[in-house]
Amino acid sequence: MPTDIAVTPGRLDRKAVLVTGGAHGIGAAIADRFVAEGADVLVADVAAGQEAGGRAVRCDVSVPEDVAAAVAEAEARFGGLDIMVNNAGLGSARDLVDLDDEEWARVIGVNLTGTFHGIRHAAPAIGRRGGGAILNMSSLAGGRALPGMGAYSAAKAGVEALTRTAAVELRGAGIRVNAIVPGLIGTAAAHGGAAVLARGLGVDDVGDYLDRRQGRWGRPDEVAEVAVHLVEDATAFTSGLLYAIDNGGSAS
Repeated sequence: MPTDIAVTPGRLDRKAVLVTGGAHGIGAAIADRFVAEGADVLVADVAAGQEAGGRAVRCDVSVPEDVAAAVAEAEARFGGLDIMVNNAGLGSARDLVDLDDEEWARVIGVNLTGTFHGIRHAAPAIGRRGGGAILNMSSLAGGRALPGMGAYSAAKAGVEALTRTAAVELRGAGIRVNAIVPGLIGTAAAHGGAAVLARGLGVDDVGDYLDRRQGRWGRPDEVAEVAVHLVEDATAFTSGLLYAIDNGGSAS
C-alpha cells in the first residue's frame, strides 16, 4: 500500500516480534512495517500463510494453547521475544437482544480473552529478555455506544482496562503496555462495520458520516506508524497509554 510517511530505517533493529491477526488489514500493515524497520516478525493468525517473509503460524487467540505455542515458536526462531502485538479481532453486527450466546462468546473470546492470553503468555517471554513492549488494539467502539456493536464495544472496553492494569503490573519487569484506539480505518472489515454503524445511527450515507466524524478513512499504514512509535526504545517511558488515531474524531 502506498504511504506518505517517511520511514527511518532500523528503529526496531533485531527486535523479535509476534503479531496476532497479522494476515490482513491493520495487522498485516504492522507486520510489514516492523519488518521494514529491521524487526524479526512472526505472524500468528487463523489464516496464516506466507505473511511477513514466510514467518507465520496458525493461531486462534481464543485458545490459550495456540497463543502459548505461538510465543514459544517466536522464542525458538528468534532466540527470545521483545514485542507482542495483540491485534487479532472479530466484529459483530447485531443488536444486543438479537445476539446469541455463541456469537457473544466468540466476539469476547477473540477480542478480549485473546488479548488476555497474549499478555499472559508473552509477558514472561519478554521478561526473559529484560523487558520490552506489549501493544494492544482497541477501537473507538470501546469508549462510546455504537448501535449494533455491543459485543465488540464491550470487548474493546475490556481491552483498555487490561492495558491499564497490565501497564502497572508489568512495570517492574520493564514491560510497557499501551493500546492503539483507531477510528474508522479503510480495511475490508471496517467498511462492513461502518455500514452497520451508519444504519444504527440512522445515517444514509457512510461517506457523509465519515466527513462529519473524522474527515476521511484512515489508512492501515498510518496505524502501523503509531505502532512503531509506541514499541520503539525511544518511547521507553510511555506505558498505560490509550492512543487514539482518528483525525480528531474522538475529540469532537
